[in-house]
Amino acid sequence: MKRLRHPNVVLFMGAVTRPPNLSIVTEFLPRGSLYRLLHRPNSQLDERRRLKMALDAARGMNYLHNCTPVVVHRDLKSPNLLVDKNWVVKVCDFGLSRMKHSTFLSSRSTAGTVSHEVYTQM
Repeated sequence: MKRLRHPNVVLFMGAVTRPPNLSIVTEFLPRGSLYRLLHRPNSQLDERRRLKMALDAARGMNYLHNCTPVVVHRDLKSPNLLVDKNWVVKVCDFGLSRMKHSTFLSSRSTAGTVSHEVYTQM
């Protein structure tokens, strides 16, 4: 994670590796999750802004999928997309992510959801 550098991927800054306080430290994104912004009353998200946010998420995922080795997120959803002060969306929460080398046989995501691509490969 420390080698990932892209405007649409949350910046990893460090980690606490001593139990019981295992933690990952990342940049702070003051607007919080895209999920929270989408479900807030009186949202400031007009159609143009929503489209830009979708493109930001796609750019972040494209970067991850073009890394060597490929980073497969496996849990992309609006709570795992954070928004900075300039409304830039960044992919975060790599808890289920895996590096894809030559084969990718397991599939995990949030309970009850499986992407079409994963389903067709099962």
